[in-house]
Amino acid sequence: MWTGKWWHALQEQLPEGSVVAPVIIVTDKTQLTQFSGSKSAYPVYLTLGNIPRAIRHKSSQQACILIGYLSVDKISNSKLSKKEKMSRIQCLFHDSMRTILEPLKEAGQTGMDVVGGDGKVQRIHPVLACYVADYPEQCLVTCAKYGTCPKCQRPASELVPIHLENRALKHGPWG
Repeated sequence: MWTGKWWHALQEQLPEGSVVAPVIIVTDKTQLTQFSGSKSAYPVYLTLGNIPRAIRHKSSQQACILIGYLSVDKISNSKLSKKEKMSRIQCLFHDSMRTILEPLKEAGQTGMDVVGGDGKVQRIHPVLACYVADYPEQCLVTCAKYGTCPKCQRPASELVPIHLENRALKHGPWG
């Protein structure tokens, strides 16, 4: 992540001595247990992009922290159309994420002092750099219809494979 041009461009805009702290947000709606019926949780995690991937991906390293939970309640008004229900779910999701990430906005603009692993105080500017989600959550985040590409809104039938031997897609839900 730290080789990205965006990182260097952003770093140049910060005051001398400050550094970018690229924030990665991860969500993953999940069933709690097989024995709890239909109970599920929707955790929101935060990690930093300047932590090496090998460390970020190991839960034992504690490089990823839980910052909140999203609502998993169903919209149960039978008078609403399917489209209206989906719209309300999308609004609830976006309003909840806005609330959870609100403190990040001011910290990104004004910066914050943190103590590093070496014991020195460093001025950082946390900036949302990446949102990691599976396909259904990508559709929710982008307000895309399920079965289309969240990036370009094309239906799956219009996504053309270019390398069938390695199953790489010319364009698809992840490209």
